[in-house]
Amino acid sequence: MGIKKLSENLVSIILLIAGIALRISAQTIQIGNTMGKGSDFMPKLCTTLWIVIAAGLLLESVSMKDAGEKKLSVSLGGFALTILFLVLYVVLIPLLGFTLSSILYMFAQMMLFVPAVYRTKRNIILFAALSIVVPVAVYYLFVNVFYLLLPAGRLF
Repeated sequence: MGIKKLSENLVSIILLIAGIALRISAQTIQIGNTMGKGSDFMPKLCTTLWIVIAAGLLLESVSMKDAGEKKLSVSLGGFALTILFLVLYVVLIPLLGFTLSSILYMFAQMMLFVPAVYRTKRNIILFAALSIVVPVAVYYLFVNVFYLLLPAGRLF
């Protein structure tokens, strides 16, 4: 078996196991006295979707033809920067709040993931707009629909 197929199978298995573990953990959430859906609904829904997607990925990778590739190309620099961005995001949330931290994180992550040839002025404007609209919409949804507070920063 080639390294690429082996790595894809391994990642799919890890995702499936993590999804099952999270689903089992979601079973322990206390429902409380609420009208309608309880606090356990979204975690159970999301983990169920996670398991279905991971199972689909596993089935796809198992049924995929093995190309016999012996070398795997991985960008460790991109991985390291993603970890750094995540750490900075977690550190900045108490300081800047959810919305501003999310805007900065999303823009930085998009700039990292998009190949240099697609970093045109038009696309950078699109990335900036998405980085603003999505966190603001998520904040609005959580505060005004789900009635949940998201972290507010000390500076803003």
